[in-house]
Amino acid sequence: MNRPTCSVPGCTKPTRSRNADLCAMHYHRQYRHGDVHRTANTSGITVSLGRMYRALNLPRHPLAGKSGKVYEHRAVLFDRIGPGAHGCHWCGSVVHWDPTDGPALQVDHLNSLKDDNRPENLVPSCGGCNVARAQQARSRALREAGWWSGNDTVARLRRGGRREALPIVTESDTPGPLPEGVPQAPDHRGGRRVPPRLIDFARAVD
Repeated sequence: MNRPTCSVPGCTKPTRSRNADLCAMHYHRQYRHGDVHRTANTSGITVSLGRMYRALNLPRHPLAGKSGKVYEHRAVLFDRIGPGAHGCHWCGSVVHWDPTDGPALQVDHLNSLKDDNRPENLVPSCGGCNVARAQQARSRALREAGWWSGNDTVARLRRGGRREALPIVTESDTPGPLPEGVPQAPDHRGGRRVPPRLIDFARAVD
């Protein structure tokens, strides 16, 4: 049996299910932003305030590419912590400057400003933690600007109900098992890994 068409005027996509009135796209817009026409990509909200990475011409630097260029934040952290393997600042997994040696080391800006390359603002990170922190920062910025709702279903949104975002903690914050309901990310090495703490991700560097 064919599903009905989305109820949003002009949309020809099928609904999420036979009993739904919205297609998947408009459902998630309603869920995330409280309006079927709002999209985060058009919000103008940025975490880095439009500040971008800077590249340097350092052909002799160990991290320089074929063009002789190296990102300033990578050069600054490399000069501070040196070559070889290092632990991710957030989860402790081993990362490497040379991705052929193992999981690649990514440089994380503690205050999310991509051109603030002071040594104290830069830490080594694994890809998973770096991406997780960036997603957390953007989702928080969108929520604070009124774009992302705190609702867990469209039905709850329509009833006016709201749910606070779940805390994200590390095991060092709790002496025993993590509290029930706290999100946990899978560890690529097996077992579990706890996402970065919001308190760490939000820490500003003076």
